[in-house]
Amino acid sequence: METKHTKGEWYVNPRASLNVKCGEKTIASCSSSQSGENLEEEQANAKLIAAAPELLEALIKLNDYFFCEKSLEEGEYQDLINITQNALKKATI
Repeated sequence: METKHTKGEWYVNPRASLNVKCGEKTIASCSSSQSGENLEEEQANAKLIAAAPELLEALIKLNDYFFCEKSLEEGEYQDLINITQNALKKATI
């Protein structure tokens, strides 16, 4: 499956916690108000968006394993678990 999204690591900008970047490119701005009343929710949205490529990778691998009946090589099962857990941590912590 070929993906068309921006390639590279997506991250929450450490200087602007509501912006998601990939290198110097802005992927998303999660600010929904000027007042900052939704800051916690906006920061959580930024984390979720920043984790999107890893979450997609995990879903593709899980889909291949469970629905396309692709077998896993030795060690790949643990890799699949690690990819999934790391993506979830990035999205939620």
